[in-house]
Amino acid sequence: MKKLFLIFTLLFTASAFAQDDPAEWLQLLKQDLRVQKKDIVTKGMQTFTEEEAKRFWPIYDAYNTELGNFVDARYALLKAYADDYDKMTDAKATELLTRRFSIQKQRALLDEKYSKQFATALSPRRLARFYQIEHEFDLLLELQVVSQTPKMKWW
Repeated sequence: MKKLFLIFTLLFTASAFAQDDPAEWLQLLKQDLRVQKKDIVTKGMQTFTEEEAKRFWPIYDAYNTELGNFVDARYALLKAYADDYDKMTDAKATELLTRRFSIQKQRALLDEKYSKQFATALSPRRLARFYQIEHEFDLLLELQVVSQTPKMKWW
């Protein structure tokens, strides 16, 4: 888990200063996140029956592909914040906050959409466990990012 956070932090730090294509950095991040996250889900779910695994992993892979859009959106939001940090206006701050709320709403809709599909592969208790693991992962990742992000200047 520490490796995952280190990679995430390094990516955001490096991409801010790198001359390389930020899209390439983001692709590397998403690829590593998928691998690390799949391992965390596997361990967190403890065991899958053969039938569960056969039904669960294709749904999970599709879900994770769509989640990649949220990594892109969060990265773009963070980049926009960084770009305007020293010249932030009230209008720009409002725009960034509106974008943040939109991303959160879309993510909730994605989870709702996929929960119905996951319910075809997992019992209700196993489904709840999966979303606990998913939520914990997201919170830890978000905490890592926000702890490295300077707070908005208000003066």
